Amino acid sequence: MTDINYPIPGFRFAVSLMKKDGVNTGQSKQYDNNFMEVSGISVEMPTEEFQEGGENRFIHRFPQPLKYPNLVLKRGRCHASSSFVDWCKNTFEVGLANGVTPNNIVIKLLGEDMEPLFKWTFYNAYPVKWSVSGLNSQSNELVIESIELAYQRFEEELK
Repeated sequence: MTDINYPIPGFRFAVSLMKKDGVNTGQSKQYDNNFMEVSGISVEMPTEEFQEGGENRFIHRFPQPLKYPNLVLKRGRCHASSSFVDWCKNTFEVGLANGVTPNNIVIKLLGEDMEPLFKWTFYNAYPVKWSVSGLNSQSNELVIESIELAYQRFEEELK
């Protein structure tokens, strides 16, 4: 475990697709795709409010099951293909005809030496949305594609 006594920059990270059996679909030390942004790494415990009859000083709040937002991956659009792209493409082109195949997604936050500092594993993830940024002939911007993944839960591991 690396002893870290300073805030970690969030610009070195890697995303990889893992089969449900835990086998990485990419080559060793190489990651499936390079993304420019990852968001949605959060968990929330919603509460249900209940006002007790005759008690006007407060409202009871009861915890509900955990809630996870979609994991959003953004990158510049390119022609490169990978097992990740193929998996997403197959999900959207075939739809529910062959069923949705959930996989695990691993995101690693990398240090200066490109070794993992933190690792998040998102279990039973599957693509739910794919979008491309708007096209504008009067701007000089990259075409950005966004992939949103629903998932069951995630675990964080300090490396």
